[in-house]
Amino acid sequence: MRRFAALLVLATVLGCGGDSSTSPTDTAVPGTYTLKTVNRAPLPFTVLDADSLKFEILGDAFTLKEDKTWIESGVSRTTYAGQVSTDAIADSGTYVLSGTKITMISTNGSVDGTVAGGTLTLVNDAVAAVYQK
Repeated sequence: MRRFAALLVLATVLGCGGDSSTSPTDTAVPGTYTLKTVNRAPLPFTVLDADSLKFEILGDAFTLKEDKTWIESGVSRTTYAGQVSTDAIADSGTYVLSGTKITMISTNGSVDGTVAGGTLTLVNDAVAAVYQK
């Protein structure tokens, strides 16, 4: 059940993005960006709360490297039938920049957003996640 919930969060937070730019820039935006809000609300973010299952994001961060790769690390909490457990969130991939537009790509899909002024914003149809350096 935890595996299903982890896949659900990846689909929600990093769900398949839109079109990526065809003219990327060579500007890197290295640094670690820590999740501050999801849909303008502070953490923890409840991804799923149904019946006896609750899945929350407690924390998350993306480290963008100069070589246009990234690493994600975070912590989730699953409550199932009164039992609570925490699990690591981990992913990695590459990114493409075009001005302030960023496309984050991994084997789980891609997501579009913006990066500027120390803020990384990742958006899909239902979720806007704001990360800050």
